[in-house]
Amino acid sequence: MMIKKTLLIFLLLGFSNLYSQEIYLKTGKNTTKFDFSSPNNNPEISYRSGSGEFYEIGYLFNLKNQKLTYSIALTYNEWNASASYLGNNYNWETNYLGIQQIGSYQLYKSTGIEVIILGGVNTATIVSGDQFINTSYFDIKNDVEFSGIVIQPLLGASLKYFISEKISLSLGYNFSTAYNLSNSTDETLIVKNSQFQFGIHIPIWKSNSNMNTSSNLTSPN
Repeated sequence: MMIKKTLLIFLLLGFSNLYSQEIYLKTGKNTTKFDFSSPNNNPEISYRSGSGEFYEIGYLFNLKNQKLTYSIALTYNEWNASASYLGNNYNWETNYLGIQQIGSYQLYKSTGIEVIILGGVNTATIVSGDQFINTSYFDIKNDVEFSGIVIQPLLGASLKYFISEKISLSLGYNFSTAYNLSNSTDETLIVKNSQFQFGIHIPIWKSNSNMNTSSNLTSPN
């Protein structure tokens, strides 16, 4: 159902009367920390951050104010972490598929360079999850702390470099905190994630805006 809604939004955007559009692909590294909470929480457990990959493919367009943009994307995130307690080692490896919506503001623009600040939310669900305790393995995909719907508000910034009118590159950073809305038990998990991004952007110029610009520049004979 979530995938069908995403495809419908992409289709509606493609036929809407917009100023300019682009498709983009981003990848990079997640640095993730798990924050478990339960009635029997043990403060002696030492949790450590883990690293993982992320992939994002999306569709972006400018709003009427050309400094403002909106994007929607399909995301795949690896959220990994580890811990140790009483000589035991714990490792979590989880993968989430989500839909991400971002609003961006152009803070600065110069020749070939653009600085952007952004905020948004990712709605995701787990697709696979493993826990390792020393040499023992457990499937945690259906555990209440991980399964269901996860909401991930985020803030970030990026630097965009225009190679040409047909392609641009970006470097970015996002910080987010993810909450599981489906978990109603006393045992909860909050995921704090720092994301370092590299992006490739391909602009798609809307014919309506180009036609309007052309008509303003060309006088009839």
